[in-house]
Amino acid sequence: MQFKITLTPLQGETFVPFNYPYALSAVIYKKIAQADESYAAFLHQKGYAQNDYSRHFKFFTFSNLQAKFIVVKEALKLQDNSVSFVLACHMPEFAENLVKGVFANQQLSIGDYTAQADFTVTQIEALPAIVANSSLETIHTVNLKLLSPIIIGRKNNRGNDDYLSPEDEDFIALLKQNLCEKLAVAYGPETAEQETQQKPFEIKTCAIAKLKSRLITIKAGKAAETKVRGFLGFELEMQASGKVVEMALNAGLGGMNGMGFGCVEGEIQLKSQKIKICPRIVFK
Repeated sequence: MQFKITLTPLQGETFVPFNYPYALSAVIYKKIAQADESYAAFLHQKGYAQNDYSRHFKFFTFSNLQAKFIVVKEALKLQDNSVSFVLACHMPEFAENLVKGVFANQQLSIGDYTAQADFTVTQIEALPAIVANSSLETIHTVNLKLLSPIIIGRKNNRGNDDYLSPEDEDFIALLKQNLCEKLAVAYGPETAEQETQQKPFEIKTCAIAKLKSRLITIKAGKAAETKVRGFLGFELEMQASGKVVEMALNAGLGGMNGMGFGCVEGEIQLKSQKIKICPRIVFK
């Protein structure tokens, strides 16, 4: 499930932090907590996993803020009358609690010690699913466009992560491994193996000429502050079953999805024709 959420600022001049993904992630958890505190706590503290020893996933992600900004010191100044972002989630209870939370309180604040902005949620659109339930077992070729940077980390000799460019020889292998792990948590190891080893499962980079990286600070100004590097400015082509494509779109690609990384939109071409379905407004 993917939603487009539109916000209208409550003040004249509007500034958001340059490193806004962490602040926006906190807003999302807060909105869910307004509907179900226990579910928000589970998602924030644990997330979904096969067991206590396996990797945990949030199964949601979100895009960069979509609007025109200019950089002013450590902040971004909004140049438009509204701003939007895409929020993707794989679990139905996430979507249900999010919408309930928005109905409970339509206002939200995005900020940290550098800047803060107050907004009203003016619209939520349910974006059309490019893979129908009836075609989850079908093999699709999909073009994936990045809506936020992708983070792929590889442990070095010091035990720290080296953040990989899509030009690195290990990038695709680790990207596929991460997606396989998500499938195993959501559907079980047997299904994950069937979908990724017994069926076609390929990913390749394309349109890489405008490749760029972005260094983003998480928990800026706090003791737990850390910096991560993601890459964007390129596209991916995936050949896989509808179930795998759906996971990539709903849960995100790569790591740190719950912090707003790895959000993608997809397009399937059938008989050289694009199929367009109008979004459905669920809140306005």
